[in-house]
Amino acid sequence: MKRDGEEKTPIEKSEDNKRFKGQNNNNFRGRNNNNNNQQNKNEEKDLVFNDPEIKTLFSAYSKKLDEDNDRRERIVKSSRDITIQSKRVISLLQRAVWEDKNEIIKQSKQNLQPIYKLFEVIIKELDQQEYYKFQRAFSMGIQEFVEAVSFQYYLEHSSLISVDEIINPMKESLGLESLGQFSISLEDYALGICDLSGELMRYATNLCTKQKIDECFNICSFVREMSNGFKKCHLNRDISSKMNTMEDSLKKIEKLCFSIRVRKSEFPNVDILLGSDSMNEPMNIEN
Repeated sequence: MKRDGEEKTPIEKSEDNKRFKGQNNNNFRGRNNNNNNQQNKNEEKDLVFNDPEIKTLFSAYSKKLDEDNDRRERIVKSSRDITIQSKRVISLLQRAVWEDKNEIIKQSKQNLQPIYKLFEVIIKELDQQEYYKFQRAFSMGIQEFVEAVSFQYYLEHSSLISVDEIINPMKESLGLESLGQFSISLEDYALGICDLSGELMRYATNLCTKQKIDECFNICSFVREMSNGFKKCHLNRDISSKMNTMEDSLKKIEKLCFSIRVRKSEFPNVDILLGSDSMNEPMNIEN
C-alpha cells in the first residue's frame, strides 16, 4: 500500500494515463452521438416540411378548418336571431289572456314566417355537411323555437305538438320537399318542451286574473301529464336539469289551483280576484 506523499512507479503512471484517456474517449463519443442524433432529427424535419405533398395536404386541412369556422359563425348568428324572434312570439302569445286569442294566434303564425327564413339559412349552410358537427351551434335557437310553436299549438289545440307538426309548416313555408341535412333532434325537442312549462305557468297565473279558472285547471293537468311522461324516459344531464325547472313550474300551478279550490269551497258564489303574486300572498275576495 502506498503511503501519502510517495511517488507512483512508472508502470502505475502509465495505467492511470490509459484510464484517463479511455474516459475522455467515451465522453467524446457520447457527445458525438448526441450531436449526430439531433442533426438527423433536424434533417428529417426539413425533409417533411419541405415535401410539396405534405405542404399541399396541410394547406387543404387549414382551408377546411377555416371554412368550418366561418360556417359555424354564420349558423350561430342565425340561431341568435331565431332565439330573439321566438321570444317575441312567446311575449305576443302571453297577451292572449287579455286580447282576442284567435287574433293573437293568427298574428303569431305570421310572425313565424321570418323565423322560417332564418332556418333556411341554416339549411343551406348544412348542405352536404355533417349535421352533428354543427348541431351545437344552433341548438339553443331550435329549443326557443320549439318552445314558441308548442305554446302557440297548445293555445290553439290544447295538446302537445309533435316534431312532424313543427317540421311540416316549415317545409310548406319554404317550399321545400326536404330539409336536407337539417332536422330537429329529439333532445332539442324535449328541452324546448320542458321550457314550455314555464310559459304555461305564467299563462295560468294570468288566466286566474281574468276569472278563467277552468283553463287554469286544464293547464295544470297538461303540465302534470308532461312531467309524468318525462319521468318514464331515460334523461341525459341537460334534460334532467330542465326537468327540475318543470317540476318547480308544476308545483306553482298546483299551489295556485289548490288555493282556488279551497277559496271556491269557502265562497262558492263569489268571484276570486288573484294578483300576480297570488302564490305568495293571501287572495282578495270581491264583496
